[in-house]
Amino acid sequence: MSHIFSDYGWINSWKRGRSVDAQGEPIPWFTYPAIDFIKQLDLRNLSVFEYGSGYSTLFWAKRTKRVLSVETEKEWAEEISALAPPNAELIFTNRAIEAYANQILERGIFDIIVIDGTGDSRLRCCRIAPKHLASGGFIVLDNSDLWLESAAVLRNADLIQADFTGLAPLNSHWHTTSVFFSRQYSIKPLEGYQPHKSAAQPAEPWPLA
Repeated sequence: MSHIFSDYGWINSWKRGRSVDAQGEPIPWFTYPAIDFIKQLDLRNLSVFEYGSGYSTLFWAKRTKRVLSVETEKEWAEEISALAPPNAELIFTNRAIEAYANQILERGIFDIIVIDGTGDSRLRCCRIAPKHLASGGFIVLDNSDLWLESAAVLRNADLIQADFTGLAPLNSHWHTTSVFFSRQYSIKPLEGYQPHKSAAQPAEPWPLA
């Protein structure tokens, strides 16, 4: 457990009250297995649409070409906007389900769509998101173990579901972050190999025979 608490930065995030890793770098409020998976991908030329801003916005902005994030909490939006680089844009809106979920409608197609915002909007977001997903990309649904109908909507949109269950920053319990892949999924791994070693794996990869 010491690897989880120290190497992954769980203690650091708990002390700071923000979703960060052991080095203080922003990470999404996803499970650590989901973060490990995403970190190993080459996302440099991709675009992201986020339902729900946060330190995840800063994480995506560092790795992708463009991030567009929807937020309903004014003070939180101002905090993230002050930290965000030029390739990240925050959209402030109200909590009305249609107003919130429909923010993506006039904004085109995205390689990655993240559904991690207001709880009552998630089902509607899941119904809209697949129509705005680029061929070859994926959708992330956080807390999917609590939003089973939302997960089913994405699965029934002919997307392939992979569940990443584990501990997450700031949480004392396990939960599930699910990734729903386009059947044309084509994102390459960084450095040409996959999987990358996790922060909690002390050994080096074994050499090929």
